[in-house]
Amino acid sequence: MGKTIGNNIKSFRKNKGFTQEELADLLSVTPQAVSKWESENSLPDVSMLIPLAQVLGVSTDALLGYDSLSENEAVIARVRETVAGMDSSDEGRAQRALRISEYLSTETALNPGCFEIIKDFAEETANLSMYADPVLEGAFPDDMDRIEKLYKDAIRKGAYLIGHCTDKVLIDQTHYALAWIYIHEKDFDNARAHINVLSDISTNRIKEKLSMELTFFESGFGKMKEDIEANSIVLFDLVASMLNTYGENYGWWGEKEEALEMCEWCERIVDAFESRKGAVDMNHYMRVKRSLAFFKMVAVKRAGDDEGAEKLYGDYAKEVATSDLTDEQKQVMMDLMNNDIAHYGKYSQ
Repeated sequence: MGKTIGNNIKSFRKNKGFTQEELADLLSVTPQAVSKWESENSLPDVSMLIPLAQVLGVSTDALLGYDSLSENEAVIARVRETVAGMDSSDEGRAQRALRISEYLSTETALNPGCFEIIKDFAEETANLSMYADPVLEGAFPDDMDRIEKLYKDAIRKGAYLIGHCTDKVLIDQTHYALAWIYIHEKDFDNARAHINVLSDISTNRIKEKLSMELTFFESGFGKMKEDIEANSIVLFDLVASMLNTYGENYGWWGEKEEALEMCEWCERIVDAFESRKGAVDMNHYMRVKRSLAFFKMVAVKRAGDDEGAEKLYGDYAKEVATSDLTDEQKQVMMDLMNNDIAHYGKYSQ
């Protein structure tokens, strides 16, 4: 027990946002006692275990390390390697999504305490729900009983994770995934319930912003610049995700001119980030550039302008060819576009 409980107390305390002094006050002990527990110079008295667990919002098993994620590292690595192999198969996207979800359903049943793969199961089932949604692709018209079974399993296991896991990132990722499943199920009340507990950016009271300021006051501007570089990538990922959503929905559902205007506006924002290479994750940059170009083609083709769609494809290919990307990155850009055209072309007729 002494090998893990100190680290667990420290980790759970930080997840709650408590200082050692605040935790000590809540437990009516001295800050020195908490410090000794966390450094494992001493252990809390047995009588303190239940109050500790209650204050930290965890089970006593979690506090004692019996369901530690570290014990599942080999399982996580094996499962994710298998999923990666499935995802690179020659099957269609929808069939791959179904196979992966069913595989993860089995693995989560065999490893019920492995929150990482429960989260993966919820996310992969959310991805499957897009392909199954009859309004979008309707890829499984004769298999909906099979799909519904996976939805129920992912929702049940996701709810277990949300109720028992102490990792806020995993909890938020699972809320996000379950919301998507409910959206595609047309259960909008339950979708909204999961969305409403997620953090939002409207208050501008975000961790990354204040953390940069803390670094400045603690270590100076030189160290703060490292935080700025790292947070620039995070900011780009957030912005790119939002812009992709704008472009996707205007491309598929908007009028031709408004869709082109929106996608071109999104492209200018992406290009502004790209002018500072250190401010973007290149994989995410390539994907959002391809997506926005593809959604313009969708809007033009939906309007019956096949020649215009072909011209946009040519413009995209020329832009990629003359960019300062590596040859490998240029090939990825074209492969992504051609794969999207092959998969989604039938929907833009």
